Amino acid sequence: MAAYANLGLPLDYGQGSAILKTEPSAVLPQLGAHPHLQASDWHSTDRQRERQEREARRKVLREARSPLMQLPVDHMFEIPGRPNVVLQIKNYSAPNAAEGRQRARSDIPFLFKAFETGQAPPPRPGTKKAEVPRAATIHEYLDWTVTASEAEDPDELDFGGFRVVVLLPRFRPQWPPPPPPDCPAADYAHEAPLKHGGLIGAPKPPVPILAAHQKPICAATIRMGPGFMEVPFYATQESRRNKGHGRALLEAIEDICRALNIPRILLCSTDDARTKATWQRLGFSFTATQDLQRFGVTHHDLLHMDNTVQMVKEVPPRTPWRSLMLRHGDLKQRLYYLPASHVQPYQVPGGAANGTAAAARGVAKKPSKPAKKRPRKR
Repeated sequence: MAAYANLGLPLDYGQGSAILKTEPSAVLPQLGAHPHLQASDWHSTDRQRERQEREARRKVLREARSPLMQLPVDHMFEIPGRPNVVLQIKNYSAPNAAEGRQRARSDIPFLFKAFETGQAPPPRPGTKKAEVPRAATIHEYLDWTVTASEAEDPDELDFGGFRVVVLLPRFRPQWPPPPPPDCPAADYAHEAPLKHGGLIGAPKPPVPILAAHQKPICAATIRMGPGFMEVPFYATQESRRNKGHGRALLEAIEDICRALNIPRILLCSTDDARTKATWQRLGFSFTATQDLQRFGVTHHDLLHMDNTVQMVKEVPPRTPWRSLMLRHGDLKQRLYYLPASHVQPYQVPGGAANGTAAAARGVAKKPSKPAKKRPRKR
């Protein structure tokens, strides 16, 4: 993680250039931000009506995002069934976009690396290329998203209202030691009251108190809309992948949706077979234009990027977690478990080494190759 912490980016990274906040694939004219507009149509009646409709829609979206903005920032939430991580909501728009962008690239560098690798960076401020009108790059999309940059003109893309949710490794203090077993009332004597009535995260106060060490290991950007939660960027640290952290963060986002009465999650997935299959296993399905219209989502409500597809998942009902208190030496911790009626049977993964899953699909098991013998040195 330390290898990606210092990217050497100045505070004015992405500023000072003749940039236009539109889709990266749009061919931008010299006139302005609208990619399909001719000079004669700039002040037409239809054009003015379109700008008024878009501005009216922006007001509706700002009102719909206010409940997410009221959630506590930098407060730690416990995730039931995930005793090794804690949830935090980050606001990188304060104190200003420049410092927030620098802080985000230091805290969650893996989120930027996952999408910026192999992509051309924006020109440096002050160069000739920076003065030419151009489309925004994925680097600037990420900067505007994590800092929740508001649109200054109805023709620009709106990045306002975003929050970053992260998972951090949990630290368990083992001092002072727990009270003796013959005094169970002492286990609940100093519990801190839960914020938001336990709607987000665990339903009971955490034992021991929530603490984190190191930096985030999984992050996603979320934005609330009328009847949906938008998730355009989602990434896990490379050394922490395939350990359930992405699923844990998704469960936390679903908890946030239930607390805010949001029925569905709209995810922007990379148009890659492996990535799409992963999201399908987590309950997402592909959406069409008719589906978005049925949800009441317009084209300008979501971020659109090249080589991506929109997926949707209906938020499931709250899981009936039950708790117990674990004692072991100097450690005392509240854990959560599911009743037997809600435990799902284990499914063998598709790439099982013993070929059981392949045989169930009717695929022949590949024979193993004999190991090569290394010659002995004389």
